Amino acid sequence: MLERAVEGELSRMKRTPVQSKPPESMRRIPAQGDVVLICIALCYVLLGIMKSVDLVVVAPAVIASFSLAGMFFALSDLAKIGIRWSGRIAGTVYLLLYYAFLLGSALCLIVVPLSYGSIGWLGAVIVPLGDVSTFAGMGVIIGIIVFNNVWRRARTTEPEKTIASGER
Repeated sequence: MLERAVEGELSRMKRTPVQSKPPESMRRIPAQGDVVLICIALCYVLLGIMKSVDLVVVAPAVIASFSLAGMFFALSDLAKIGIRWSGRIAGTVYLLLYYAFLLGSALCLIVVPLSYGSIGWLGAVIVPLGDVSTFAGMGVIIGIIVFNNVWRRARTTEPEKTIASGER
């Protein structure tokens, strides 16, 4: 059925639904996952403070696994930079590495601290790896800072491509 056009109004087919914006108070609320991660981070800081004043005893294998997790987090950031700088095939490889590093980090934060006592060889392997990962992780973090700075400078100094020249 055709609709008669009314002066000053759009026909029903040309109208677009108006989506209301959430109230200002709702826009300031962080996502639930972000809040959980912030709480976990605060708990790790609290654990560090408690260990420094000898309120808790944390086994060297657990500390080493946390150090490994930090290195894997840093490597995941490095892989994310690789995704940004690479083409399609290399980007897919970097994406797979990104997820693998995040999985390694989760394993080091959850599985290793809970199972190193039950799996005899794990404790013997994880402590030396923790020492290596402390230095390697710091090297990766410094590299990430440099790569991000280079990327930002390259992005801000690129000549603007214009539509008139046919480049975009």
